[in-house]
Amino acid sequence: MPRAKNLVEVYNNFVVEPLKTEEEFKEFYVERSKEAQIVEEIRDRIENSIRKEKYLFLGFRGSGKSTELNKLSLKLLNKNRFIIIKYSVRDILDVNDFDVRDFFASMALKIYETAEEMEIEIMKDLKRDFKKFMMKITRVEEREIKETKGFGLTFSKFLILKIGREAETRKYVRKELRTRISELIQRQNILIEEIENESDKRVVVIIDDLDKLTRGEQADEFFYKNYSLLLKPNCFVIYTFPVPLAFNPFFENVRQSFDGCFILPQHPIKDRKGNIIKENLKFYKRVAEKRMDLSLIDEDALEEAIISTGKLGEFISIIRDSAIKAYRNKKTKITSEEIRESLEKLRRIYDRTITEEHKKRLIEIHERKEARDRDISDTITRELLFSLTAVEYEDKEGRWCDVNPILLPLLKRWKKEMKRKF
Repeated sequence: MPRAKNLVEVYNNFVVEPLKTEEEFKEFYVERSKEAQIVEEIRDRIENSIRKEKYLFLGFRGSGKSTELNKLSLKLLNKNRFIIIKYSVRDILDVNDFDVRDFFASMALKIYETAEEMEIEIMKDLKRDFKKFMMKITRVEEREIKETKGFGLTFSKFLILKIGREAETRKYVRKELRTRISELIQRQNILIEEIENESDKRVVVIIDDLDKLTRGEQADEFFYKNYSLLLKPNCFVIYTFPVPLAFNPFFENVRQSFDGCFILPQHPIKDRKGNIIKENLKFYKRVAEKRMDLSLIDEDALEEAIISTGKLGEFISIIRDSAIKAYRNKKTKITSEEIRESLEKLRRIYDRTITEEHKKRLIEIHERKEARDRDISDTITRELLFSLTAVEYEDKEGRWCDVNPILLPLLKRWKKEMKRKF
């Protein structure tokens, strides 16, 4: 949809979803600052590396990671040199019941599916062996494969659906791969080699939404206990990585095993001393200008929305919410009244989930501009970062943390409450 000309169009243009198509990038994408052009560096590494490298890609929720990865796969990497396989684990697996064995089974099937769709000729013996192995570990019979063809499902799509949707299938896959996961990865690597030889292109797998694993122990299990398996695929792989895990002492050991670790920075509106960063303020205004005619929002209302959020996802959400409020108020544009009402609504949502311990730690983070757990058993800081009540930034002086800008008005109240109690 082109730039909005009325409030209903504003509501529809300001959706917190990644940009996916060429048209969406043309209409809505805003170039980041030179320091934040992370995927351009990843592109340069992939295009020039003689090794098949593995990368970790980090960024807070709502910072635009998926859009940047879509940009990499859609616009940056040379399609004549690379076969790009990008998918989200949330689209094909149950992230509430997630295991490294499910992950590798689905990854192998996505690679096989790509070869099918591109009509890449794979040796019959190799193809037969791969299908037989995958049918064995999913307990699928030839009869079922034939029946699903009538519904337009290919071999790989059918097995991916079974792994993603059926708990019994996942249970069986995990049992079968308990001692055979190396066999699966070996077959996957033979498949990759065959695809690359036949196509004369290199395979790049980009796996999105691994940073959204729903439970901390899931992420720990996947990235810390099984990270050596993540290095085994014989192709380029980009894994999205949960930011809270980066504050774990184990992170440094894992990071060094990968060929690169990239953090997509937030665009903070204020520096650590509280001064407005004009360049970043312009970035958010440009995001708004791409999606709407700026006559549809008061200038002071737009600045208040930017300064009070300072994160791309929340900023877009506040404008969307304010647009429908202004429309219901029979206005022709968004004013500070709607912005403040939307901000307060979001603050209340955050405030309900914040415990006394969380409040104490947030006050510390705001005063020290640093976010660290006290020891390995202390998870409070990681919880705050995961929930976006605390946010990490990076500038020329290094990394620093602060409270989510939307919560800053609550800090004074929390301090007064604590003084009364003690």
